[in-house]
Order: sequence, then structure tokens, then C-alpha cells
Amino acid sequence: MTNKYKIALSLLFVAIFAILISVFFFKKEKVYTSNEYNSKGQLIGVSEYVIRNNDTILNGKFVRYNEKGIKISEGQFLNDEPYGKCFYYFNDGKIESIFYRKNSKVNLECTYYDKSGLINKYILCDDVGKTTFFIKFDEKVVKKYDGYALLPLNQCKLDNGKQKAFTLKDTLKVGDVIKYDYILANIPYAKRTFKIESEAIDNSKRTITKKAPTRIIVEEVLTKKGLNRIKAITRYTFNDKVTPVKNDTVSFDVNVR
Repeated sequence: MTNKYKIALSLLFVAIFAILISVFFFKKEKVYTSNEYNSKGQLIGVSEYVIRNNDTILNGKFVRYNEKGIKISEGQFLNDEPYGKCFYYFNDGKIESIFYRKNSKVNLECTYYDKSGLINKYILCDDVGKTTFFIKFDEKVVKKYDGYALLPLNQCKLDNGKQKAFTLKDTLKVGDVIKYDYILANIPYAKRTFKIESEAIDNSKRTITKKAPTRIIVEEVLTKKGLNRIKAITRYTFNDKVTPVKNDTVSFDVNVR
């Protein structure tokens, strides 16, 4: 068997293997559409779904209508659960609220509107749906707010792709990579600035990634021995020019040898 023949045969096996992977692991599911009607024969809902193991799984867009044919909600399902931005409307079709949903039980962010279309309330939630911050408006003017607009979640060390939580009692070394994240409110009618800094360290090596709707994920290479204090700092300047600037700072320490 010549070398050219061996190479050609190897390439053929690779191509066949790639095709099999595409067929079995990346097979695109067929999406069906289901229409729902009320007792009067009026269309009140349209949903996309797929068939898996002979079960109907809501997966894709959905729309709901009232008896007048006006859209009252829309969004998407993922694996039989509402996911992502879902829009809800008053019976006249005007926007009432927007929820960013993790599933049917957990909302990550909620924005509410009045009849004139202005935002009158905003809520930030953590990963289990607990409210961490809320703010209320009247004609774009802040009336009240409470809670934490910036909230740290996890700190861990990355080791061969695995994540290991650490505390101040643990000692890490220069060159270790740590990962930490926050949830950060998207407060309406305000300008936001956000930054991360380490005290007395000018050459920090970090990558910041934003994940919808409110997650900030950071990976950082430790570069200095001793106590590293890492700060997240945010500032909200409100458009109403009446409400005082809101400043928030949270920090955590890392021991580096």
C-alpha cells in the first residue's frame, strides 16, 4: 500500500467520521407550529415545538392574543421552559412589562411600564430569582430604590478547566488564573460606568465578558505576590438630574505567594 493511498484512505475515514458526528450530534430538529383557539374559534396562541422521544417539547417562539386579536405576550421557550426576553402587553397592545427569564420559576430581570409607555419599575434578581435591587420611577424621575445594584457571586481558581472555590484562607501563586463574576443592574434612565481594579497593581491581566442580561464574568491571571484586593466599582448618574449619583464598590482579597 503506497503512502499516497494510505493518506487518501485516512482522509476518507476522517471525512466519514465528521459526517457521522454532524448527523448524530448536530442534527437540526424539525420545528413545528401549534395554534391554540378558544371556544369561539378565535386564535389565542401560537407556539413552536419539537418532537423528542415521542414527546412534544415547546422550543422556539410563542405568541398569545386576547379575544380581540391583540397580542398580549410573546417570547421563546427552550426545552419546555420560557427563556430569555419575554414581552407582556396590556389588552390594548401597549407594552406592560419585559421579563428576562431563566425558566418558568426564575426571572433574572424585570422591567415594568405605565400606560404611557414609560418605565415605572425595574427589578434585578439573582440566579435563583430573589430580588436584589429595585427602583421605581414617576415620569422618568426616581421615586425610590433599595438593594444591591452590584452583587458579587462566585470566586474560583481555574485548574485544567476545572473550577475550585477559594477563600481568604487559601493561598494561590503567581500565574494562577482565577474566575469571578457579578450581577450588575441595567438601571433605566441612568448612565452607568463599571470598572475592576486591583489595589497597588498596575499590570493586571484580566478578561471581562458580559453575559445577558446582567452577568459580568472575569478571568484574571495573578501577577503579584502578597494580598491582592480586587475591587468592582460602579457609578450610576441619573438622567433626572435630581437624584444623587449612586456609587457602589465591592471587593474581595486573594492571598498570593
